[in-house]
Amino acid sequence: MSAISNKTTWITGIAIFSMFFGAGNVVFPLLLGKICGDQNLYATIGLLLTAIGGPLLGLFGAMLFQGNFKEFFCRIGTAPGYILMIITSLLLGPFAVMPRCLIVSYAALSSFFPGLSLFAFSILSAAVIFLLVFKKNKLLPILGMTLSPILLISLILIIVISLFGGKATHVEMTPIKALTKGLLVGYDTMDLIASIFFSVSIWSLLKTKLRTEHHAGKNYEIKVFMIAGSFAGILLGLVYIGFSHAASLHIPLLANTPSENLLTTLAYSSLGSIFGILANLAIGLACLTTIMSLAVTFTEILRNDFNMKKINHPTWIFIIVVITALFSNLGFSTIMNFIHPAVEICYPAIVVMTICNILYKTCNFKMIKSPVYVTLAITLIIKGIFVMKAL
Repeated sequence: MSAISNKTTWITGIAIFSMFFGAGNVVFPLLLGKICGDQNLYATIGLLLTAIGGPLLGLFGAMLFQGNFKEFFCRIGTAPGYILMIITSLLLGPFAVMPRCLIVSYAALSSFFPGLSLFAFSILSAAVIFLLVFKKNKLLPILGMTLSPILLISLILIIVISLFGGKATHVEMTPIKALTKGLLVGYDTMDLIASIFFSVSIWSLLKTKLRTEHHAGKNYEIKVFMIAGSFAGILLGLVYIGFSHAASLHIPLLANTPSENLLTTLAYSSLGSIFGILANLAIGLACLTTIMSLAVTFTEILRNDFNMKKINHPTWIFIIVVITALFSNLGFSTIMNFIHPAVEICYPAIVVMTICNILYKTCNFKMIKSPVYVTLAITLIIKGIFVMKAL
C-alpha cells in the first residue's frame, strides 16, 4: 500500500494538526487580523512563514533524527543542549503553554458553568485530561479518529460563515510593518519548538502503528511522516488564513475583546447565539488535544531524557496536569508576558540550529556551534539595545 493511500497517514496528519492547534493558534491569527485590518494580507504572509514554515522545518529536522531530540539539541554541546532543552520544554509544558491552553478553554466554556471559577475549572479539566492520557498508546486514535474531525468541521463552519459580511478596517500600518508583525506573532505560537518535541510521540506511535499493519521499514515510515506533516501544515495554514481574514472584517466587534475570547465573540456574532456553541466546542477541543499532547511529550522528556523513570508514567501525568491547573490561575496576560521575552531570545537560535541539523543529515554539513552561538549573541545584543531605548 502506498503512503498516500494508507489511512494511517491521514489520521496521523489530522492528529498532528490537533497537536499544534492549541491556545496560541486560536488566539494569534485572530489577534493579527484585528490589529492589521486591511494590511492583513502582508501580516498573514509573515504569520505563515513562521507559524507554518517553522513547525514543518522542525518536523522535517526531527524526522531525520527519528524523533531523538536529545541528539538534535546536544549537537550544540551537551551542557548548552540540555539547558536549551530544559528552557524550551518548561515553556511548552506546565509552566506556560499548557496553562495558556486551559485559560482559553475556560474563556470559551465558562458560560456553560455559571459561577464556576477558573480555579475550579482548571482542577476539573486536569482530571479529565489525566483520564484521557492515562495510557499513552491511546493518544493517536483519540486525536485522529474522534476529537480531531469534530474540531476541523467546527472550525470550517465558523470561518466560512464569519467571512460573509463586513469590510476590512483601514489601519495606519505599512506593508513591511504588517509583515514583521505577522512574523513575530508566528513566533508566539512556539510551534517550531513544539514540532521538535512532538516528533517523539508522533514517531513512536507511528512506527508502532505501521509495524502492526506490516508496513515496516524506515523509508516508508519517513514518507508517511512527511506526507502527514505536510497535510497538517496545509490544514493549519488554511485555518490561520481564515481566522486572520475573518477578524480583519470584524474589527469594531472585536476591538475591546480580550485575546482569549476573540473566537467565541466572532462565532456568536456570525453564527448566532445557538450555533455560537460551535466556537466553544472548537476552542475546548483544540485546547484539550494540545494539553494532552504536551502532557505526554513532557512526561517522555522527564522519563527518557532526564532519566526520571523512578516515577511512573501515570504519576508524572498527574503531577504535570496539577501544575498546569495551578499556573493557569495566573491569567493569560501574565503568562504571555513571561513567554514572549524568552521566545524572542531563544527562537532565532533554534531556527538556525534546526537548519544546521537538517544540513548535517542531508549534506553532511557539520558546523553548528558557531552559527547558533553567533545568532544567540546577535539576538541578545539587539534585545539589549531595545531595552536600553525603552528606559
